[in-house]
Amino acid sequence: MYRLMMIDDEYAIHLSMRKLVERSGLQVEITGEAEDGAEALQMLEDSRPDLIVTDICMPEMDGLEFIRRVRETHAHMQFIILSGHDNFEFARQAMRYGVSDFLLKPIDPEQFHTTLKRACKELDNRKASFSRQTEWTLAQQRYKTRLAELLWSVEEQDALELTDEMVTHFETMGPIGVSLSQYAPMLMQELLSALEERGLVLGMTIGEHPWSQDDRAACRRQMTEKIQEMLELIKGSRNLGAHHNIVKAKRYIEENYAMEDLSLQEVADSLGMSVTYLSRTFKNETNMNFVKYLVQIRMEKARELLAEPELSAQETAYRVGFSDYVHFSKTFKKYHGLTPSEYRKQCKAMNGGK
Repeated sequence: MYRLMMIDDEYAIHLSMRKLVERSGLQVEITGEAEDGAEALQMLEDSRPDLIVTDICMPEMDGLEFIRRVRETHAHMQFIILSGHDNFEFARQAMRYGVSDFLLKPIDPEQFHTTLKRACKELDNRKASFSRQTEWTLAQQRYKTRLAELLWSVEEQDALELTDEMVTHFETMGPIGVSLSQYAPMLMQELLSALEERGLVLGMTIGEHPWSQDDRAACRRQMTEKIQEMLELIKGSRNLGAHHNIVKAKRYIEENYAMEDLSLQEVADSLGMSVTYLSRTFKNETNMNFVKYLVQIRMEKARELLAEPELSAQETAYRVGFSDYVHFSKTFKKYHGLTPSEYRKQCKAMNGGK
């Protein structure tokens, strides 16, 4: 349902538009009516319209000045202008402010309906575009975080596969008007920045060679080459012996997180290392200590298990290494922002109540 505000100093126009809107059959409701621009500005935040139908010639503040003022804070608001005169200059200025349509009084019902329908279609398209952009942005953030982690961990095959997956996602869901040759160097630079935040400066230049403009396959190959170059630089910048030990330690934790009494000492013993050395290198490699990493693994697994309706929250707690459900619930809420029961309700709602 879209919200509409009407601005006109003639009562008959308000009455006419209200009837036309109500009879239109469109998903539009009138949430505000004003006699001039000054009054409308005061009502704007309460009315929160998606679409404004406004007269041009009004006392206090005319329609064009009102639109100019609104544009300062609501750049994407849609407007339809009414005028009692077929004035080209008004129309020209209105278009400059991004007005959707310019209608003459008296209002022609059929033309008004067509204009309103078109405005709703534009709002639908904008909403769909915003939804897609939001979905794309969130997905890309997850992808980049994961790829930076794979690079940091020097998991070469997984990093290359994820890079290819990201390109496919870009080609199917990426922002309109952005080419792969534009996206690729931006992604590479963001990965370098993510690694720099971890203290790893590779001294690698992304834009020294032009990226293939029209050849997607060539651009994919360039991305693969850059990722491989990053991996080689990372390998050469650190003690890989220590790194591989941490990879083994992480694997041991991920395989045994359900053990309630899993300790750093046990992990160190399994690798034949001292607790002190493992503690220090684990922190250097992962940017977190053993306890924090173990909680992260347990909480992520708990989130997956709670999405399964046949498994109780108490059983979930037990499966991720907690014998005390209260402690599990508090830890889960601290980590995810919701209690286990709240998260389960959210999953159920997202699945249509099933």
